[in-house]
Amino acid sequence: MIRIFIADDHAMFAEGLESLLGAEPDFEVCGYARNGEEALQRVPEAMPDVLLLDINMPDRSGLDVCKQLREQCPSVKVLVLSMHNDESYISAMLGHGAQGYVLKNTGRVELCHAIRTLAEGKTYFSKEVTDTMMQSLMRDRKSGTPKEPPKISRREREVLQLIVDERTTQEIAAQLFLSEKTVESHRAALLAKLGARNTAGLVKAAIFWKLLDD
Repeated sequence: MIRIFIADDHAMFAEGLESLLGAEPDFEVCGYARNGEEALQRVPEAMPDVLLLDINMPDRSGLDVCKQLREQCPSVKVLVLSMHNDESYISAMLGHGAQGYVLKNTGRVELCHAIRTLAEGKTYFSKEVTDTMMQSLMRDRKSGTPKEPPKISRREREVLQLIVDERTTQEIAAQLFLSEKTVESHRAALLAKLGARNTAGLVKAAIFWKLLDD
């Protein structure tokens, strides 16, 4: 069973979502919160597999909630469920550790697929969100977007995957049997090759070029 926690201040939406997800045989809605403070208190107690998190809540922003919970409960996967398809929101949530982002107008089939994808340890972004990130990345490239994706080595691809999975330098080094200095060198190379400035930029570039697709 995939345990799901819902954090959204719109009661009718949250209740409809709970009913929809509860009909799936492999889903269990293990809790809900109507504001950020409740989410920060209840998620560590429930320890779901996936947290469905709204950005706009009355007391604390979903940005703050995501950042704190990723530090407190790193095993909980955060799927942003928002009405905002804005690059600034998307980048901010990625920078705070969210592994997925879908819009509230998404259909049941896609939402369930997104939840299952995150539960498997992968990332998921709806097509509209991916398009927004791609447009932003294209604007960021002053010299224009290259026709071919940047060439990265197999090892760089492995490091990139672990960075996207929110692994620390120490964790990446241990998993790949590398020194921390070597991991940092790979990270620096990836930032340069992908034209990124931070982790959120690496995620955007990885999605844009489909670098981690099987």
